[in-house]
Amino acid sequence: MIRAVVFDIDDTLVDFSGATGRGLLAHLATTRAVSPTDAERYVALWRHLEQIHFTAYLRGECTFTEQRRRRAREFCATAGFPLGPEESETDAWVARYLEHCDQAFTLFPDVLPALDTLRHAEVRLAAMSNSDRAYQHRKLTALGIRDRLEALVCCDDVDGVAKPDPRIFHAVCDRLGLAPAETVYVGDRLDSDARAAIAAGLTGVWLDRTGDGQADVPTITTLDQLVRLLPARTVRKGS
Repeated sequence: MIRAVVFDIDDTLVDFSGATGRGLLAHLATTRAVSPTDAERYVALWRHLEQIHFTAYLRGECTFTEQRRRRAREFCATAGFPLGPEESETDAWVARYLEHCDQAFTLFPDVLPALDTLRHAEVRLAAMSNSDRAYQHRKLTALGIRDRLEALVCCDDVDGVAKPDPRIFHAVCDRLGLAPAETVYVGDRLDSDARAAIAAGLTGVWLDRTGDGQADVPTITTLDQLVRLLPARTVRKGS
């Protein structure tokens, strides 16, 4: 029986990619005018560097803060934006970027209805992320849903362990006091979310918002479909 649903955060609950792209461009526009062609190039470069440096953080090669610094320094050097050599200047650049991101973060439209429906069915709710706990806590609080989630588990809660390692999936189950078989995990990445959850013994669900993919795992295109996927295997508290 399914007793809880655990959500990935970025690009599952929160429009992270859209917000960071908008935040980056708003930040750069305070320095110089950005043409549409340059905007596309800058966002693509930022995403490329995010993949490189965030992956280094997940491997334990640097701190969460340091991966941001490395990304900012390499971006500015490549794109030709002024950034002094002092660490304080890098931190100030990152802080201004994050301020713009904070203003751009939004929940996907299907999130609140899905959370409300699941809570009405007395399904327990939690979130898990390959990220920094303080950062995700602050983001979810600002968006008004942190108090709807019984547990939040991030890499720094599990000695740096990250998806697709089964230990982080088991950590969120332990936090809820549930067996993996009683828990659904839903996320936007096929391998590190859905397939990794299944390998860890949970019910893994892939959220394919584009509807373009095909996979041999339970797949939804909106969180509304997740609600309809669960009832036959879901129990209410105390049953």
